[in-house]
Amino acid sequence: MLFCCIITILKGYKMRPKSLLLILLIPIIGFSSYNIGKINEILSAIKKEGKILSYFSSDTDFISKLSIKKSQDPNSADIIIFPKGNISNKSVIVHSFNGLKTNKNSIGAIYLKKGRTQIIFVEERLKKKGLFLSTKYQRYIIKECYLTELCLFNSSN
Repeated sequence: MLFCCIITILKGYKMRPKSLLLILLIPIIGFSSYNIGKINEILSAIKKEGKILSYFSSDTDFISKLSIKKSQDPNSADIIIFPKGNISNKSVIVHSFNGLKTNKNSIGAIYLKKGRTQIIFVEERLKKKGLFLSTKYQRYIIKECYLTELCLFNSSN
């Protein structure tokens, strides 16, 4: 209803529909960013034998916004966030669902979908690295098989 009213008003100004669409979408795209509070809360909840984990990211703008224990270099970090290149001996958190599917060293992903922060961890990969999240955060954990289409048809998982 509101959209129709806006179009009617703007027709008087002879504005093209494509221009109107751009005007309406730019604020949505421009203001979409990570929910830093949510990311802080969940990353702080990842534990390994009671140890506080340290994080590294080459994306200094992103990591500077987080209030987690940070490491100055990737070698001393427990987990690397948004790695550049393939890192074989560290746990990593990637920036896309596709990256989570293809990078077997990734324990999870943090990415934006429709302007909202998405956080996913893979249960089997967390266990393999000796990491765990408390039951409070179980909704962020999926099984490895859900990364493939075949698992969706198998109701036993």
